[in-house]
Amino acid sequence: MQKTFPQRGQTLIEMALALPVLLTLVIGLFSVGQLLLTHYAVNQAARVAAHQAALTGGNRAITETAARQALTGSLGIDPTSSEVVISCPRRPCRRYDPITVEVRYRVSIWAPTTLLPFGNEIVVRASATRAAERDQQ
Repeated sequence: MQKTFPQRGQTLIEMALALPVLLTLVIGLFSVGQLLLTHYAVNQAARVAAHQAALTGGNRAITETAARQALTGSLGIDPTSSEVVISCPRRPCRRYDPITVEVRYRVSIWAPTTLLPFGNEIVVRASATRAAERDQQ
């Protein structure tokens, strides 16, 4: 006859060992998703702003407004926290000059800071270049 040993606490111990790993993976997945969504939104904002800069000859106010409006509809993004940098090889911009617009956005990761080795803030940058369609006025 074979002896059996009670295993009443085994499930509890296994769960205690596996739960932190599982939670870390889930939180990491949410953080990666947040970064991907933010990168996509900032990239779209840079493209929209570059298009408006090309149409207006590099008008700063219109370009910044276009970038912030593009960021407005994005999940979890505060458009007022963005920074728009417009560069043109010469001032004032002339027709057919390349206008580069860079949008910078500082994102705070939703995950607890103790789980992230690099802190909870990351700067997401995207730039786009278009040819100016008119002289800057």
